[in-house]
Amino acid sequence: MAPGRNYEAELLRKDVFRALGFGFALLAFGTAGFRLIEGASLLDSLYMTVITVTTVGFQEVTPTSAAGKILIFTLLGFGALFGYFMATVIGRAILRNFVLRQNKRMQKHIDRISDHVVLCGHGRIGQIVRQELEQSNKHFVVVESDKKVLRELSQEGILFVEGDATEEETLLEAGVERAAGVIAAIGSDAGNIFITLTSREHNPHCPIVARAEETSTERKLRMLGATSVVTPYSLGGRRLAQAFLRPGAVDLADLAMGNHGQEVFIEELRLPAEIPAEMTTLKGLALGNRFGLIAVAVRYESDGSLHFNPGAEESLRPKDHLLVMGQREQIDTCQEFLAKC
Repeated sequence: MAPGRNYEAELLRKDVFRALGFGFALLAFGTAGFRLIEGASLLDSLYMTVITVTTVGFQEVTPTSAAGKILIFTLLGFGALFGYFMATVIGRAILRNFVLRQNKRMQKHIDRISDHVVLCGHGRIGQIVRQELEQSNKHFVVVESDKKVLRELSQEGILFVEGDATEEETLLEAGVERAAGVIAAIGSDAGNIFITLTSREHNPHCPIVARAEETSTERKLRMLGATSVVTPYSLGGRRLAQAFLRPGAVDLADLAMGNHGQEVFIEELRLPAEIPAEMTTLKGLALGNRFGLIAVAVRYESDGSLHFNPGAEESLRPKDHLLVMGQREQIDTCQEFLAKC
């Protein structure tokens, strides 16, 4: 269980004990008051205290003096305060129980999925990453600790794990060992280093994309297993400059990144583990005739190298990656075709 949830449980437990303590103290105060002021028996004093505090209004067992009436007024005031306090505690307990049950159902769902993306952090950059994952129909789980953000995610029906993404237990709850990839997007370089280290330990082969605030952190992240490192400020600065210096190149980059509103995209498709012998070349795969796609490049699985503008006789091996350009429907059709091979 995450530390934040332990803290909430402890607060609720303390509130319950405070409420019970206040209730017993109120009963003791009223019982002693009626016994001393009215001279009633212990049982009658307790009875008068209970019907006064609970505002039941049964018949009084003894005539009440002026001092006794003042005591009743005092007990009524404290009784109302006690009732409000108990209603608050019970309401919080019910709400917390509802949230816990909802989180348990969500955790069961997360435990059943695999080949998803673990997105650590849902700040300004994390929100953009999430939108891109949704546009690409990727399954993902958000890891976040901010209560306000978690409420918004819950309302939108987004799978999430509440907790600190730098904690190993939290990442395991998000299914990092079954994930198809991890994106470390929190605003702390130290935090992203811990996320990268833990993710690589539990999932040796999945891609890990990490955010770095300082360029000096990039080398450390790569040493710890990050597949790719993005420095938002450096990337944004280069983008601004290139939009002025080479606007055409920026438009082409937009195609590769699949910006919204485009009709043409550049997408990376992975070849299946087994491909028919007649489709071991680009000519045999017939991307143009079969799907209306253009082959931009081939990324070889063996060494990760990228070969641009491949020829028709370019050899293809299982699990190689094709960078193709075309419309979304054409790309989706090609993906479905490759998945059936």
